[in-house]
Amino acid sequence: MKNVIKINCESFVRISTFARPLFKLNLNKYNMKAIYKVLTVLAIPGFLVFYSFVGGSPGGKTGSPGDGGDNCTSCHAGTPQNVGDWITSNIPEGGYAPGVTYTITAKGMREDVGKFGFELTAENAAGVKKGTFAVTDAAKTQLLGGGSSVTHTSGGNMPAGDSINWSMDWTAPESGSGQVRFYSATNAANGNGGNSGDVIYLSMLSVEEDITISVGENYLEDQISMYPNPATSVVNMKLPEGAEMHIFNMLGNVIEVRKNMRSIETIDVSSLQNGIYFVRVVHNGETHTSRLLKN
Repeated sequence: MKNVIKINCESFVRISTFARPLFKLNLNKYNMKAIYKVLTVLAIPGFLVFYSFVGGSPGGKTGSPGDGGDNCTSCHAGTPQNVGDWITSNIPEGGYAPGVTYTITAKGMREDVGKFGFELTAENAAGVKKGTFAVTDAAKTQLLGGGSSVTHTSGGNMPAGDSINWSMDWTAPESGSGQVRFYSATNAANGNGGNSGDVIYLSMLSVEEDITISVGENYLEDQISMYPNPATSVVNMKLPEGAEMHIFNMLGNVIEVRKNMRSIETIDVSSLQNGIYFVRVVHNGETHTSRLLKN
């Protein structure tokens, strides 16, 4: 005979085998309060799973080869849909120039969506991350993986009508990197607090390197030097007379700007926290970005 649950008029539950009682659970008001507390505690992990990514992707969820094909469906139920034009850029048709910074825009679009989320990255055909992203709107976007990917923030997931856009800067990689592919995974969430009913969209944009630009033509790369690197207190820079310099942190925030610089400059970095920074030099319409390590 199978176990049965019997509830009698004395408000207790008896679990029995061959009608032999094993234990009693008295359901008075004090025990009920304890049960409610236990159920509340048990519900918290589920709540956290549903809402932990409102403020951004955990990373590695773009669907790219470098991310192992992982996308948002590992947390949100459903089959991803491929869309062709959800990543745009101002990169010329002829291709990107090494070291030049461009604007990349990812978008989401769907009717009756409560919130959107996204992650975007750039890779070569082998799945190696290429170029460096920088935040241009810290209220809506943030960096992942040391600048190799970008995702939304908790304040950057609300659509305007039925659509949303996220824009960021991307500095092209070194000469000889070849074709670069941008991958994005966008979550159109229904806001029901669960992982069902959401729709995941995958998009890819492929851009070529402008092979008409030789290393010699990128004159900024040949005229800029920065030492010591890593640095602890000061950085000495050699650059074209009259150039403009911007220092960014890993979040894409501007730390320092200098204009009309001399050909040799000394930059005090002693007040900067230890970490990686990006030094962008602009001169005569050309842009070159270098990485600086502060120890």
